[in-house]
Amino acid sequence: MLTRSRAAVLAVAALTLAACGNVHPGDAAVVDGRSISMQQLDDTTEVYCLDHLGQSSSQGAGEPVSNLDLRRAAAVGLVSIQVARRLAAEEDITVEPSAYEVPDGDRSNVAKAFPGVDVDTAIQVIEDSRENAAIAVALAAKLTGQQQTDENAAQLAQAGQAAIMESFRSHDVTFAPRLGLSPAGTTRAGTGTLSVSPVDVEAPAAADLPDTQRCS
Repeated sequence: MLTRSRAAVLAVAALTLAACGNVHPGDAAVVDGRSISMQQLDDTTEVYCLDHLGQSSSQGAGEPVSNLDLRRAAAVGLVSIQVARRLAAEEDITVEPSAYEVPDGDRSNVAKAFPGVDVDTAIQVIEDSRENAAIAVALAAKLTGQQQTDENAAQLAQAGQAAIMESFRSHDVTFAPRLGLSPAGTTRAGTGTLSVSPVDVEAPAAADLPDTQRCS
């Protein structure tokens, strides 16, 4: 639940270079024939960028992050939620909207956390992240036969996200070549996954941050 001081949003995955399949020039990615547009990727990347800046400020870190890495992470996130929903349907997993929807009363906090971003866009990214995480936990719980507890939730989330990304291969995923991602959402040198983490909504806006804390 969003509060005045914290908001659950996406953290940035560290990704590097790889080859990928062919998509239409206007597409960022395609999942089972369904296109994810470059405009959607641009909008999502902006949310990722502000989230990264907020976390860097609140944690006292000043490490810059490249726009390409942010775009790669956003692309993986956009594909991940599509694949996660398909897996949930295949496994007869239902995630209640209350587990991921942002209450109307929290819209002002979202606007404050992501200044300059359309609030509906920011909310969609937050909700997709939460829904993806909820599906990942439920999927892992079903596959392992474990019941979710506070103690094993993080472990289940990690295992479930790994299962989701493994399914990229069987769901005909392709990324735009410029992103440098394989169809599995991985990079030549390593892999990356997305996780949900808090960001301080009272962190300075991007325009108030030094160059070391801006997305480049």
